[in-house]
Amino acid sequence: RGIWGEMQLGSLLSAVLTQEQYAENVAVVPGSQERVEFAVCLPGKESDTVYLPIDSKFPVEDYARLQEASQTGDAAAVDAARKALMQQIKLEAKRIAGKYIAPPHTTDFAIMFLPVEGLYAEVVQQVDLVDAIQREQRVVIAGPSTFSALLNALQMGFRTLAIEKRSGEVWKLLGTVKADFGAFSDVLEKTQLRLRQASESIDSAFVKTRTIQRHLGQVESAGMDGNLLTTEE
Repeated sequence: RGIWGEMQLGSLLSAVLTQEQYAENVAVVPGSQERVEFAVCLPGKESDTVYLPIDSKFPVEDYARLQEASQTGDAAAVDAARKALMQQIKLEAKRIAGKYIAPPHTTDFAIMFLPVEGLYAEVVQQVDLVDAIQREQRVVIAGPSTFSALLNALQMGFRTLAIEKRSGEVWKLLGTVKADFGAFSDVLEKTQLRLRQASESIDSAFVKTRTIQRHLGQVESAGMDGNLLTTEE
């Protein structure tokens, strides 16, 4: 049952996170021989990694007794089995806290993963117990569905962090584009000025051409008048 719970936990992690974003069978506390099944690798200050410990627990005997008592309708047996199950969950939370929570190497909380939705639903009905475990042991209890939601939230955080880390590159790129556009604008302005100057030169040449044509016409007219006078004489 431990291997099955660990496999399910690993499957959920690999479905949402990349291989660089979590570690398996890792010693999250320096100098400790204890190894947690999985840990999400969170970026710490500077280049350090902060681990979020995740351990799967499946107290199958206590859960099976509770199921059997519920099926037989024995209220006393149900209460006893439920009490034993909750005691085991509380004990496991204490073990997780003692082994794997060690800030600043880890987050100040850990996650207990319950691989069966029915078991998770049974545990979270005990609101006071769940609150006490979170408050006293700093352990968050999660089932398959809620753990998937948590991983998706973490993945969004990773994406936001990646954008923040690359924001300097983005601003640098925008600065380069802005500089290039500024240079292009200068070239365009100079080209426009040259085109305007060329246009003015063409206009001036056109005016001079018309003036020359008019003068040539006058000369031609004068020549024709001179020939006419010679003929009449």
